[in-house]
Amino acid sequence: MGMTMRGLAMAGILALGALAFGGMAVAQTSEMHTQGHQCRNLGKSNKAFDKNYYVYFDTNSSRIDPKYQKEFERIYKFAKGQNAQQICLFGKSSKTGNPAANAELSRKRARNVADAFTALGWPASKIAISAEGEAWGWLEETLTWDAQEDRRVRIRLSR
Repeated sequence: MGMTMRGLAMAGILALGALAFGGMAVAQTSEMHTQGHQCRNLGKSNKAFDKNYYVYFDTNSSRIDPKYQKEFERIYKFAKGQNAQQICLFGKSSKTGNPAANAELSRKRARNVADAFTALGWPASKIAISAEGEAWGWLEETLTWDAQEDRRVRIRLSR
């Protein structure tokens, strides 16, 4: 699978971001689904899509608790009923542990949530994933606790 010009530009921006922090690898990555699109709803788009939904994870785990299945079904039905064009997923991890491993963990969490929506019938090409890594990853030496709020995937719908 080849990268689009936009994808290559995004990769370059991320690399420059790491250099901007003195060469330190910032534990935040961005990923686009196979069509090369990013989430189009990063701010407020309209009342129907202003809501965020959250899936929380155990420490160092990307396993989705089965209690979220009904919520996924509800979000899926709402997205279809409102003619959403995208389901945007923003994965996070806590600040404990290795930043690179935490970036990968945030990606796995978002991918597992994406898999839950595709299992319901949502097209994978209409899912945008942003693996944000550690919450406040570049402040890892100051903020090192393991908060549930950091171990999550945020779900947002987009037109």
